[in-house]
Amino acid sequence: MYEFAESDYCYGIGPIRLRLERVNWAQPIPHEGDFWLGVRGVVIDRFGREGAVREMLIRAARVPVPPACKRPRLRVLRSTPV
Repeated sequence: MYEFAESDYCYGIGPIRLRLERVNWAQPIPHEGDFWLGVRGVVIDRFGREGAVREMLIRAARVPVPPACKRPRLRVLRSTPV
């Protein structure tokens, strides 16, 4: 769950809490002199209950970056001399 200030998303009043479902990283949108990303998320109220699904623009600098995908390490099997 992430909370965004009113100044960091379009269009609404007051802060909003979202459980992000999708972020359109491929198409940043220039708006008001900054870059914004289209997101889809479930609104979480102040009691932690899920509400409506919303699609909105959020300032790109405020969207949390997903963790990098870790590649599994390959293990080298070493045979012992016989």
